[in-house]
Amino acid sequence: MAAIDNAGGRAADTDIGGGGSDLARRLIAALAAVRAKATPWEWATYGALLVVGGAMRLWDLGSRAVHHDESLHAYYAWKLASGDGFAHDPLMHGPLQFELNAAIFLLFGDSDYTSRLLYAIAGSALILMPLLFRRRLGTLGAIFTAAMLAFSPAMLYFSRFARNDILMAVWVLGLVICLWRYIDEGKARYLHISAGLLALAFATKESAYLITGLLGLYLICLLLARNAGAITASAGVRVGETRTAAAIGQLAGAFWRGATDFKGKRGPAAFLLLLITLTLPLWSAGIGMFQDTPLLSWSNLTFVNDEYGEGATGSPSGGAVLIAYLFVLMLLAGAAAIGLMWDSDSWMFSAVIFLIVLVLAYTTLLTNIPGIGSGMWRSLGYWIVQQDVARGNQPWYYYLALTPIYEFLPLLLSIAAAIYYRVKRQGDAFTLFLLYWAGMTLLLFTIASEKMPWLLVNIALPLIVLAGKFLGDVASGMDWRGVASRDNIAQNAAIFLGAPILLFALYRLALLGTGGEAAALLPGALYGLAAVALLALGVLAARRYGVAQVAKFAALPAVLLLFALTIRAGATAAYRNGDVPVEMLVYTQTSPDITLLMREFERSGGADEGGLPLGIDSTSGFTWPWAWYLRHSDSYSASFVAYNEDSFSDKPPDQAAVLVHSSNHPGVDESLQGVYTPAERVRHRWWFPEHKYRGITPLGFAQGLFDREAWRGVMDYWLYREGVRGDIGSEDAYVYFAPDFPQNYQPTPR
Repeated sequence: MAAIDNAGGRAADTDIGGGGSDLARRLIAALAAVRAKATPWEWATYGALLVVGGAMRLWDLGSRAVHHDESLHAYYAWKLASGDGFAHDPLMHGPLQFELNAAIFLLFGDSDYTSRLLYAIAGSALILMPLLFRRRLGTLGAIFTAAMLAFSPAMLYFSRFARNDILMAVWVLGLVICLWRYIDEGKARYLHISAGLLALAFATKESAYLITGLLGLYLICLLLARNAGAITASAGVRVGETRTAAAIGQLAGAFWRGATDFKGKRGPAAFLLLLITLTLPLWSAGIGMFQDTPLLSWSNLTFVNDEYGEGATGSPSGGAVLIAYLFVLMLLAGAAAIGLMWDSDSWMFSAVIFLIVLVLAYTTLLTNIPGIGSGMWRSLGYWIVQQDVARGNQPWYYYLALTPIYEFLPLLLSIAAAIYYRVKRQGDAFTLFLLYWAGMTLLLFTIASEKMPWLLVNIALPLIVLAGKFLGDVASGMDWRGVASRDNIAQNAAIFLGAPILLFALYRLALLGTGGEAAALLPGALYGLAAVALLALGVLAARRYGVAQVAKFAALPAVLLLFALTIRAGATAAYRNGDVPVEMLVYTQTSPDITLLMREFERSGGADEGGLPLGIDSTSGFTWPWAWYLRHSDSYSASFVAYNEDSFSDKPPDQAAVLVHSSNHPGVDESLQGVYTPAERVRHRWWFPEHKYRGITPLGFAQGLFDREAWRGVMDYWLYREGVRGDIGSEDAYVYFAPDFPQNYQPTPR
């Protein structure tokens, strides 16, 4: 039978192979083509978005208290930059962010600001990437996508946060762009670039496994849909004549012959082969998922160790070590065989790019050779074990609660897009992909046991791309000349201005009286009259111009209003509440008390010879973020010890200041009285009051839909972040200062 086809390419793949200089030439040519196609006003728009979005990401970047995770990433990057090397540990995900941060520290010095600079640059670059996707998104769709990426609350906040999720957004969007440009143009350079992006993704974070699986599943479904008729015809199955059992066997045989005919594939099939062959060995540790099932439990082999210790978690042990090596080699050989059968030149070039990037990253430029094995096995093995831990311990609906608070605009537009494309039946393969990408990403991260606010970046990205394309399609289909004509301008202006007024009137009517207003009758009547009048105006306009055209025009101011609220939500989270957990995005965060206390230490100037002597209680992980803040030994001489009630019973410490965990404070307070000033409370870390959204049942949710007081509480939080500040939880410490230590520490009010 014919092989599974290569449908989808719009141009012949005529430039397979080539060396590095040839690839560079092609990249330059591709960028030149983009420049030639974009108009000056497009360049001006993207330039303005980049300037504004970049400024929002770079401004005051170092002022917020350093989060626990940020301090880990920054500290080990600083150690690497200082010459102490780095060894990959999947606890902190991939090594790439440490290596790139180390390079930034070498170039610009180490500080709170530069520790976040990499992520701000990545978030800024993300704004420009839709420019490379204009052919599929459309001119307006690409601009709308770029605008939403620039002002998205999740993208903005985590572009100012030293975690690798914003880096993953860049690699993933790049992969999606390359996928569709390869399908459209059939040029091998997109396979080569994809190989590099895949390697960067796997060197950054283990969510690369989810992304690879998600893209691979789509391509499989696409190929099956396109080739179902050919497979059936090749199998010789005749409806009503061939017996069921025989038909199944014939179809399976035809599918197998097509699926194993690798030679010369192009289009979606080629991209699928690239994903499979490059990443197949990295899935080796997946065998550990079956070690406790009847499939492998009889062997008593441990492929992924669940013991927590240095170099242990996620590793094979005992007799499984040899089998693990053999399994990796088998998958590597199988992947190479498939790749060479498919297209030896193109696959070899892609594989070399993939391996060079991956090996250099995991070995930290060949200084940590064991990193190859760690990246090959433990990256996946560690997180297989972590699925039972379920870090965050969030309810299954966590992202269904978080997304509408911050990414409400792309979420609503994506829902509208799903309805619009279904009703209009305008969904081509690309549109269906965007719907699949958005829906499956939300589903995958909902199913995954670990749920953290920074993972919202992964969910927001496909929603934004889908929403941008939808807005572009709707805007392109509007009769703008009719809207701007003299005969219609007065009525259209009334609709444009009336739409947000109608929304406000309905909002006030829905919540009228829930805020304790004494006289609600008169305002209610006025809001009701306004709503009726505006609805009547809309009905009249719909009769004249059509429901679809009026609905599109009326939706425009609503979108602008939600866009303004998006900008406000992002700015509030990033600047006003950046380290205050009234935001669900903030989650558990280092308190500003730590930065205030650090300023007191800085004011001393580290005058003591050998650095300012400080004692830090390491109980409950309180070493972090202090290890980062006190990293310079010429300024600070910090000891990190887990104190207890007997720590100072024999002799008080000889240090300028001592920080004691709240659980140890009662036991040491008597020993430190008289030697140090009275203890001052320090909120070390504090967190969002999760009881506000935990424990919601389907019945409780349904009842809340008809509870106006519940709606009032939801809207007060959504608009003003009210109702949570008094319930913020914290884990505290107490600081003791030597009597002669010059300080004026005052903790922040809650």
